[in-house]
Amino acid sequence: MTQSPTPPQAPPPGPPMAPPELPGATAGLVLGICSIVFSAPIIGLILGFIGFQKARGARKVAELNPGIYSNAGVAQAGYVCSIIGLILGGISTLFGCVSIVLFAVLAAGAAAAASQAGGLQ
Repeated sequence: MTQSPTPPQAPPPGPPMAPPELPGATAGLVLGICSIVFSAPIIGLILGFIGFQKARGARKVAELNPGIYSNAGVAQAGYVCSIIGLILGGISTLFGCVSIVLFAVLAAGAAAAASQAGGLQ
């Protein structure tokens, strides 16, 4: 009795491949959240602008290749957070500039009043 050789068997299939992540989506979300949290004058604007650019680029890539990337929603969330961060950063920058100008005007007025009061005596 001779045994016939068994044909080689294919390895069992592995887990299905996960779709790739959208480049720039996570960075846009992180920068958008940071621009909201750190909405100090100028800093919020810078973080919001960079996050907006990253998220906008990721959204464009997702629109050109629908269904390929796994985290298109992250790009959308980063886009929205960056817009909110830009608005908050702009408001804080505007209030910061107004407060500096107001302080300068008050200081100049106080100096002028002090010099005028000193000249009357």
